[in-house]
Amino acid sequence: MKAVSPVCSEVEIASGNIYYCEDYSWRYHVFQDRVEAGVLLAKFIAQVASEPFDMVVGLVAGGVPVSYSVSKELGVPMDVVVVKKITYPWTTEAGFGAVAPDGLYEFNREAARHAGFSLDDVEREAGRVHQYVISRTLKLRDSLDYSNVKGRKVILVDDGIATGYTMIVAIKFLRRAGAPEVTVATPTASLDGALAVSKEAYKLLVLNLRTGPFYAVADAYREWHDVSDEEAKQYIKKAKEGTHNTYKPQTK
Repeated sequence: MKAVSPVCSEVEIASGNIYYCEDYSWRYHVFQDRVEAGVLLAKFIAQVASEPFDMVVGLVAGGVPVSYSVSKELGVPMDVVVVKKITYPWTTEAGFGAVAPDGLYEFNREAARHAGFSLDDVEREAGRVHQYVISRTLKLRDSLDYSNVKGRKVILVDDGIATGYTMIVAIKFLRRAGAPEVTVATPTASLDGALAVSKEAYKLLVLNLRTGPFYAVADAYREWHDVSDEEAKQYIKKAKEGTHNTYKPQTK
């Protein structure tokens, strides 16, 4: 892992394993875009982490530009993982659970009950979402094989943490794939989401920690757009071709 200059003058610790930057926290629109946020996040990772990481894994799709910058700045290989929310019937955004590439899923039982979902309903929906996750994983990385993370210290990156469902499922998936230690890093997070994720992560590193009933990841950025699969593939391609990254996924 390459040495980079510190970005935070005051690192704070919450709940034992949440490291956040007081310079950036409790504010809005602190990052130009995801690429800049990734550069700053890499500096924060290097500042806080006592040991180097073996691999950066970005959550698809918004986490891919961030993880690309982190991978490039720290000089470690990059991979991606697709985790999809189990959403409410009336929205494609808000979710009460999430599904990983191996079929692992987690959900909030109370939220599902309030939405009128039985356990059988949730299981069926998780199965449907799993098929989508498989298809999208093959589209973006050509393989469902994650043996490359076995025995490696992984830093898992997204563009932000709201409820934390997708991040929690991704952590558990990577551990099941053999990663002994999964540290989570993100430019921005809600306090509630950070607390939930911190229970599963080895450490959680966040620059812009915020509270409030109307938290939105996008509010940390001045430029915000939905990252398409085509855009994500371009970052993945650049990471594979970069001299800082020697890992290439196996073919399916």
